[in-house]
Amino acid sequence: MNKSITLKRSATTGRFVTKPLGKDKATKFAKVEGVTTSSKSAKTLKTYSDRGLKGNALRLAITGSFKEKKGK
Repeated sequence: MNKSITLKRSATTGRFVTKPLGKDKATKFAKVEGVTTSSKSAKTLKTYSDRGLKGNALRLAITGSFKEKKGK
């Protein structure tokens, strides 16, 4: 009994189309690789997640919070 797995490609570019991994799978990958987050990173993630940010908006907010401010 074989499973039929179809790989999806974009109609315009012909490249493979993937979907985001999600937080649970990303956490599993991080554990396997031995990557840990600092307390500051975890606090920042929780703060912006609680505000309802997701996806690109969440990533931009987090990167913006870690960038050094010019002139300081």
